[in-house]
Amino acid sequence: MKLLIFAGLAFGLAAPASPQSEPPKFMFPVDCTLGENCWIARYMDRAPGQAKTDYNCKAQTEDKHNGTDIALADTGVMAAGVAVRAAAAGRVLALRDGMPDVTVTAERAKLIQKQGCGNVLIVGHTNGWQTRYCHLKNDSLLVKRGDVVSPGQIIGQVGLSGITEYPHLHFMVQRAEKGKPAQHYDPFDGGVFESGCKAEKTPEQKPLWIEPIKYAGPIIIPPLVSDVQITRQMLWQAQPSKFSTKPLTLFIQARGFHTLPNDIWRFSLVGPDGELQFTHDVKQTRQRQLVEANANFKSPRRGFASGPWQAVVELIRGDISMGKQTTNVIVE
Repeated sequence: MKLLIFAGLAFGLAAPASPQSEPPKFMFPVDCTLGENCWIARYMDRAPGQAKTDYNCKAQTEDKHNGTDIALADTGVMAAGVAVRAAAAGRVLALRDGMPDVTVTAERAKLIQKQGCGNVLIVGHTNGWQTRYCHLKNDSLLVKRGDVVSPGQIIGQVGLSGITEYPHLHFMVQRAEKGKPAQHYDPFDGGVFESGCKAEKTPEQKPLWIEPIKYAGPIIIPPLVSDVQITRQMLWQAQPSKFSTKPLTLFIQARGFHTLPNDIWRFSLVGPDGELQFTHDVKQTRQRQLVEANANFKSPRRGFASGPWQAVVELIRGDISMGKQTTNVIVE
């Protein structure tokens, strides 16, 4: 699909709603399983001003973040195709396609500042409600302006277009009420962007999801494994799952969201015999939204044994395991 831009590509395109209109209920918009092959990387920011807090009064967001980010593990998963589905019945109001799937640089971000959403689709629902689907994969959109969509209909795929460092869908919900500026809504509790977190919600606030979605703790993405040093530019690139020559070193890269200082990243390598061969702990020293940690395991004297190896990354907080992820590779 070629680049299509509807004049006025923004929310607020449908007729405003009356204040008493009931909100629609939304399906989860990505064809994946949370915690297994996709993750909530960021929630909506609910803190007024320069602070940041999510709907659960925690910091799993960034300042001014007006939607929900649903992340994939790497560009290999993205290339294989992960469907984006219409969250509710509606009509396509506007779309843009044709932007490449590339990790943004500071220079490129300046050039595409007005197209930060990348390839995007806007769907209008009943009573002034709208949803926006950002960073879609180039040439993956399956609908056109004016099309009527049904709940769960595939409308595109998760991509890496626009201003983003990693493959994900930025999902937004908005409503235009008569005589008022359009507002962004949080589907996790029905609250409004920068209106305060769970402790201050009003009794009428209710989740907008059809099925409840459990609040996610710290996010651990499956580790990358390579026989070369993994740079920041490679952080979201799919790595080979098989090494045709025995590597001198195996590099393991952990990635996660919303971990804390003093958390421990425990790296382990399990050999073809099922026995633990290597282990190494890395202590986190800073609090960041996107966290990186790595460990390098040098080949034993006789080399890495041929067969399947399993790289394990576990996050430990105090004496409690917060979860683990594994990646399997083969040494030939």
